[in-house]
Amino acid sequence: MKIFRFIKYLFIAVLLCCFSVNASDSVRKLKVSLLLEHEAFLVWYGIEQGWDKEFGLDIDLSVKDVAGIDLMNDMKVNSGVWDVGGVGCVPAVIGSKGLDISYIGIGNNEATSTEILVRPDSDILRVKGANPDYPEVYGSKETIRNKTFFIRKMSSASYILSNYLELFDLAYNDVKVVDGNPSDFVNYMNDGNGDAMILWSPSTYEAQNNGYKAAATASQVDAIVPLLFIARGDFAKNNPQTLARFLAMYDKAVRIQKNDPQSLVGPYKNFLKICSGKDYSDEFCLYDLKAHPVYTIDEQLKLFDSESNMSAIEKLERHLISRIAMISMQPDAKYDPKEYKHDPSDLFLKIAKGIVDSRK
Repeated sequence: MKIFRFIKYLFIAVLLCCFSVNASDSVRKLKVSLLLEHEAFLVWYGIEQGWDKEFGLDIDLSVKDVAGIDLMNDMKVNSGVWDVGGVGCVPAVIGSKGLDISYIGIGNNEATSTEILVRPDSDILRVKGANPDYPEVYGSKETIRNKTFFIRKMSSASYILSNYLELFDLAYNDVKVVDGNPSDFVNYMNDGNGDAMILWSPSTYEAQNNGYKAAATASQVDAIVPLLFIARGDFAKNNPQTLARFLAMYDKAVRIQKNDPQSLVGPYKNFLKICSGKDYSDEFCLYDLKAHPVYTIDEQLKLFDSESNMSAIEKLERHLISRIAMISMQPDAKYDPKEYKHDPSDLFLKIAKGIVDSRK
């Protein structure tokens, strides 16, 4: 094992030399497909500021109001549809079966901005702390059983619902699960259908404006939901410098959010208006920026570091693979864990760090 790690890091060192920060600044085209979420804003903001050109990139950004599993399915239909995608950890790990991808970085943490939402008069809200280990979570075995939940299957919502049900010794067959596009869920509920829905920001804002209340957040049910930047395997192999430049550009936006989120409120409102056609308040935009923890390149490197032990990203992958039966809602199905492993690498972040450090 030590010999393997030595060879691995020797290989990385050689690549770092080959793709030095002084490499040609000629424009590199990059197709990026992201969800209509916070991390897409930071990429959009960087492009609006001209940082993509500053880092020698020509980014073709596509922002879609869908779930991460839909981006993965797009890749299965057309392998060249995007070079870099941004999806939650569940579609990145579980939804990537049969795809050659590489995890290259972390966009943010969605755990506090993804919620299980119910009507304000739902009996689920009448009970809080039924599981004493989770005092902030609403619901009980009696109030949850037989309820209908709108979720996007094979997304983080599947993971969150499985954790939520387990708190009360329930399983999927104790409730009704309806798969669909999250952008439709509020309308479904407004029409009197279903009992609960799982949404992520900014869709949670529309739900709250329609009076829906949170029974629990992802973080409150121990669901770990980082947004992962992933790249096509062949593209990652042939273009590590390009991907590093993308991460370096993103890092610039991350540092602004960390230091002065208020300065991003106006641009965030504009982004949401352009991409969704809807108006969002200043208060929501500031709240949402703060509700999405982001990570500098140095912080991400710690999460990807596997030199002394298994990295945090590898542990997350292993954890999700161990829960495939619950997440996929097929408890009797057999799975080969090797089909879902992608061996996370910190190569791209290391090159990106060199680029960022050279600009200080």
